[in-house]
Amino acid sequence: MSILAKIQQQNAAPVGKKLFAILAGQRLSGKSTLAGTLQGKTLMLQAAVLESGSDSAKALAKQNKNDLVIYAFETVAELKSIIAELNSDTVFDNVFIDSLSAVTDMKYAEPSTAVMIKRNVWDGFRCIGEDATEIIIKLKELTYPTKTKKAKNVFLVCALDMKLDNSGNPAEVSLTTKGNMAVSSVTKYGEAVLTAVIVIGDKGAERKLLTKTQGLLPARIDGILDQQNPGIIAPDLNEVLKLISSTK
Repeated sequence: MSILAKIQQQNAAPVGKKLFAILAGQRLSGKSTLAGTLQGKTLMLQAAVLESGSDSAKALAKQNKNDLVIYAFETVAELKSIIAELNSDTVFDNVFIDSLSAVTDMKYAEPSTAVMIKRNVWDGFRCIGEDATEIIIKLKELTYPTKTKKAKNVFLVCALDMKLDNSGNPAEVSLTTKGNMAVSSVTKYGEAVLTAVIVIGDKGAERKLLTKTQGLLPARIDGILDQQNPGIIAPDLNEVLKLISSTK
C-alpha cells in the first residue's frame, strides 16, 4: 500500500465507530448517576467499596426505562479481565467505568506498588500512571469496530479536585488520582470531555453538564464547532450522543 493510500485510509472515519468520553467532576456532582441516562444496554463497572452512587444510577435508569447492569470490580486485575472479555461481547451498547480515580487508589494499595514506592516514590507513581494509561487505551479500543466484535460507547469517570480563589472561582484544577497524573494526560484520549457541575440559578442548585471548557474546567466534543456546541446542557449522556449524531 502506498503512503498516500495509507493517509486516505487513516482519514476515513471507521463505520460504526462509537464514542470514548472522559466524564469529570468534583465529588458529589452526580457523575455516577449519569450512567442511568444512557439508552440501550449499559454495563456500569464500579470500584467496590471505593465508589458509590450506583443506586441513584439504577433508580434513574428505571425511571427512564433504560437497561443498566451494575458490577463492582474488586481489583485492577479483575477490571482488566472484564475489559478483555468485552472485546468479544455482543450484548452491551455502552460501558460506564466508575472510576479512574478509584483504579489508581486500588493500584496504589497493591503490595507490589507499596514496595516500589518505598524504594523510590517516583518509580511507584510512574507504575500507577502506566497502568492507568493501559486501561484507558484498552477501554478506547472498545469503541472501534475494527478492534472489537461490537463497538460500544465508553464513558470513563474521573474525579476533579478544585482549589478556589478568594472570590470562590476555581484557581487550580487537578485530577483526584494517585501518581500525580495531569488532567491533560487523561483528557487527551477523550473524543468528548464532559464535566459535571452544580449551577446555582433561579431554581436553586441544579446539576448540569459542560460540553465546552469554562475557565479551568475541561470540556470539549471533537468534531463539533463552537457555534454547534451549546457549552452546557442537562445532565444526560444520551443528549451528548444525540448532539454528536446530529452534526455528522
